[in-house]
Parts: sequence; structure tokens; C-alpha cells
Amino acid sequence: MSRKSKSKGGNKTGFIVLAVILVMLILAIVGVCINWISRTTYLNDNSDTVFSKLGDLFERYKDSTDSEDAGAFRLMAAFGILTVILAAATAVLAGITKVLGWKLFKFLLIIVSVVCVISGVVSIITSFTYCDTLVNVSGGIDGWFEAGSKAAPAAGAWLTAIGGALAGLGGVFAAIKS
Repeated sequence: MSRKSKSKGGNKTGFIVLAVILVMLILAIVGVCINWISRTTYLNDNSDTVFSKLGDLFERYKDSTDSEDAGAFRLMAAFGILTVILAAATAVLAGITKVLGWKLFKFLLIIVSVVCVISGVVSIITSFTYCDTLVNVSGGIDGWFEAGSKAAPAAGAWLTAIGGALAGLGGVFAAIKS
């Protein structure tokens, strides 16, 4: 097989990886914009689920600074937003590395991509931590009265974490293949 045919195949692979990174970036951005936390309250056989977007939670905690909930929220929000920023940086650096092929950008791509993967994983962990700080109560009285509430990360938290982590993995792959 000639050298030209190998470079054409590698060229296509690089653009496919870059496209996947861009799709994962879009996934992470969409995640920040949609429902982040779901909270279900139940009473006997009835339940009611309320969803909160990240922006709604910012509004809820804008004046609160000293509660455990506020601290957990700020940590969760910071990693969610950091994941999107790092996914965008990964996409930009992967594009620069693909087009220009500079070694310095390849090194930066690897560093940013690894941090992006870590940030995506920490983002979902902090989302679960925040949900645990919310009142998760259940109880009842001899089967007559059953009540409780539970909170869990919703689709937005998952999309941001998955999009960020996969964008980072794609960035590492792009750096290795270029």
C-alpha cells in the first residue's frame, strides 16, 4: 500500500474524530440548557416530579452563601460549566492540530482533553452529591401514610457529563492520530 493512500485514510479519520468532538460539544451545551435535576415527591400512591434547569438553580441560590446546599450547588455548577468550556477548547485545539499539525497544539490538546474527561466525570459526581444534600426523606405510619422525596440528576447533567467526557476522549484520540 502506498504512502498516499495511508495519509488519505488518516485524513478522513481525523475529520471524523473532529466531527464527533463537535457533536459531543453540542451535546454538552444542550445539557447545560435543559433540565438538570429531577425531584420527585410522593404521598401514598401519588407522586409529583419537578425538574430544575441549571439557570433556575442559579436563581434559587443567588443570595444563599452559607448553606450546605448552596456550596454543593456551586461546585456542581462550576464543574458543569467547566466541562462545556473544556469541551469547546478540545474542539478548537483538535481543529488547529488537524489543520496546522503543530506539536505544541498537539501537546495542549492532550492536556486539555484529559482534563475535559476528568471534569465530565467530576461533573456527574458533584451532581449526585448536590442531590444528596437535598432533603431525601421517606417514611410513613404503619402503611397508612407514606411520604417522601428523592432528587437525582436529570438528562442535562448526564448529557453534559457524557458529552464532555467523550469530547475529551475524542481529543486524546485526535492528538494520537495526528
